[in-house]
Amino acid sequence: MTSTPSFPVGTAAVSWLDTSGTVHIRVYSTNGYTVTERCWDGESWTNGGFSQPGEQVSATSWQGPGGLSIRVYCNFENQTVEYCWDQGGGWYRGAYTTE
Repeated sequence: MTSTPSFPVGTAAVSWLDTSGTVHIRVYSTNGYTVTERCWDGESWTNGGFSQPGEQVSATSWQGPGGLSIRVYCNFENQTVEYCWDQGGGWYRGAYTTE
């Protein structure tokens, strides 16, 4: 593997408005090898807890009756892996497969 570039080569973002009117943004960026998360929760940008292998990234989010859900799709070594975050829980690997 060549050296990791120090800049993002792919980015996906999701956002939502909470009940108090605060805008929340999550940006998922890849340097070609790893997808990381940056978070805006109305005050300042911080590093998030998401870090997974990924050459490319896409993301979506929605708010249902149970709260917020986020899905991040990381493409790495010819596979797409789904990572899920639901209603304030931790990240877990989803059931999506490329087959």
